[in-house]
Amino acid sequence: MPKIWKLKPQIPQNVAGDLSELPPLMRQLLHNRGIDDKIVAGNFLNPKYENLHSPFLFKDMQKAVDRIWQAIIAQEKICIYGDYDADAVTANAVLQQAFRYLGAKVDSYIPDRFAEGYGVNLDALEKIKNDGATVIITVDCGTNSADAADFCARNNIDFIITDHHEIIGEPPKAFALINPKNPNDGYPYSEITGVGVAFKLACGILSQVDKVLSRLEPSPPASLPSSFVRLRRTSADRQGEGGRYVAGWEKWLLDLVAIGTVADCHSLIGENRILVKYGLKVLQKTRWTGLGALMFQAGVCKDSPWQPRGILAFDKLPDTYTLGFVIAPRLNAAGRLEHANVALDLLMETDAIKAQEKAANLELINKRRQDLTKTILSEAKEKVMVISDRKVLALVGEGWPKGVMGLVAGKLAEEYYKPVIVLEQTEQLCTGSARTAGEFNLIEALKFSSEHLLKFGGHKQAAGLSLDRSKFELFYQKILEHADLSIGDKNPDKILELEAELDESQLSVATCQMLQQLEPFGVDNIKPKFLISGMKILSSRTVGASGQHSQYQLQKGNRQISAIAFNSAFLEKSFKLGDTVDVAAELIEDNWNGNSNVKLKIVDLK
Repeated sequence: MPKIWKLKPQIPQNVAGDLSELPPLMRQLLHNRGIDDKIVAGNFLNPKYENLHSPFLFKDMQKAVDRIWQAIIAQEKICIYGDYDADAVTANAVLQQAFRYLGAKVDSYIPDRFAEGYGVNLDALEKIKNDGATVIITVDCGTNSADAADFCARNNIDFIITDHHEIIGEPPKAFALINPKNPNDGYPYSEITGVGVAFKLACGILSQVDKVLSRLEPSPPASLPSSFVRLRRTSADRQGEGGRYVAGWEKWLLDLVAIGTVADCHSLIGENRILVKYGLKVLQKTRWTGLGALMFQAGVCKDSPWQPRGILAFDKLPDTYTLGFVIAPRLNAAGRLEHANVALDLLMETDAIKAQEKAANLELINKRRQDLTKTILSEAKEKVMVISDRKVLALVGEGWPKGVMGLVAGKLAEEYYKPVIVLEQTEQLCTGSARTAGEFNLIEALKFSSEHLLKFGGHKQAAGLSLDRSKFELFYQKILEHADLSIGDKNPDKILELEAELDESQLSVATCQMLQQLEPFGVDNIKPKFLISGMKILSSRTVGASGQHSQYQLQKGNRQISAIAFNSAFLEKSFKLGDTVDVAAELIEDNWNGNSNVKLKIVDLK
């Protein structure tokens, strides 16, 4: 689909003055992100861990923390009930690692995606009750499980919900509801993810220093980590089981928090920016043996699953791409094809040999997931051909594994730039996922058509749903009716937003290094794409195993620069040597043999 280029408006002079100490390009980029205040700009460019909100701004946090400590001290059975995606699995691991640090044993329950589906189900609660649990803590689920809250209340189980999903209808009558989207709560940041909420609960639990010290031996003052610089990984205490109190120990959980936050595609402005920024620092020296083994198997780091050194060895330091496109898909693969416990067990593993074996198994599962996604995507595209003119694409297929429905829907939504619903069809049910494009709000659309649904939930960008097979056509018509009301007569254009126009002096390594201050990149803070106009094509050729990429040598004024366009070999046929083109591109710093140069990653040409 052709892209409509849209150059961001230039920052007004009266606004630019407030950021006068910064370079003009940085002022423009901050303005594009809604940041025009000097103090806000400073906090954005230099996020501080100390600026995280207190967990006790959640109105039910103190109540939940008190009840959990009561259970720990009395050795009551606690069960963590989690969903099966990367956000939930990392949230589960965050709480389990915190309890392990305290020497408190907890159980975990993750429903089977295929047999039980999403959310808290009563059959699972019956099993947990029979196992003797008196406290259940949900992670990344439970917000819309009123029946589960009622079950727990009837059976003298205290049901503590930690979640971040939209509340549909009345909130459940749980012992505690910790959700930034709860309209009855006053937490100041709504975009925190499931793992972020779990981290807040862990921080709340660990903030009770007297109780923590009653279970752990004090450390010598010299060993207390007063900052991230002083955090050091050692073979003796790498899993947090040494029985020693360490002030600020919760920071070791931030690598897990960063993975889950990026995996769930939430805003990287505000509190999430702080969590991910410092999570990436902690990831370089992770103390979780299983996570180290996963990164080694995925080629992220060069260490074997455990080397007792301060920082892991990387060819390239991990960034949000590493989190979202390397680590998270592997964690998700377990729940998509087998069971999410495969991923959780790896994250909790303390033995290096077992961790290596589990990581290798997860790598194989991920490869199967990739192959399966390609197959189903090809079948789905054939079905799209029949309905490609509709505002929303809804597809059903028999034998389509529901574990990859979200992946397929996401790829189709990106390619066709339309909301997409992909469902597995069985004898009685249709179950699957939805992904949006543009401003189309999936939750509002599903609410509009809820009379035909058995169950649904999620966010405005991504959702899950199930319905009777016989209701599919009625449901689809209702969704299209909502699309007519919300989208109108015209399908949305695919907009390519460009942050600023660069001149030849700005095509430099210095500009690349300045842009690094905006990291970590992600939702609401995407890596800047720029307009470079009037570039002359000096040379071009296809590269890649199947010639799928195009490589160019371009000239802007007196400046020559290399450029690459990934998966866009068709562009080479559209232009010839000597043509003058406008380029939409990202800037890349290319380091080779100790030399640094700037390259362009081409997004589009005109």
